[in-house]
Amino acid sequence: MTEIITSEMEEIRRLIVETVAKRNALKTEMAQWYEAHSKRFEHTNELITVDSTLSELDSHYKRLWDYHNAPSRAS
Repeated sequence: MTEIITSEMEEIRRLIVETVAKRNALKTEMAQWYEAHSKRFEHTNELITVDSTLSELDSHYKRLWDYHNAPSRAS
C-alpha cells in the first residue's frame, strides 16, 4: 500500500516541525530560567499555548492520515 500524503498534510507536517522547534526553544529557555530564578517562568503561558497547538496539529494530521490511508480506501 502506498501512503497518501495530501498538500494539506504536508503543510501540517511543516507546522508541526516549526511548533516542535518553538517548544524545544521555550523548554531550553525555561530550564535556564529556573537555574537563575525561583519564580514562575515568564513564558509559561506561551509554552502551554505551544503545547496545545502541537497537540491539535498532531490530532488533525492523524485524522487526515486515517481518512486518506484507511485500509478500506486502499485499492
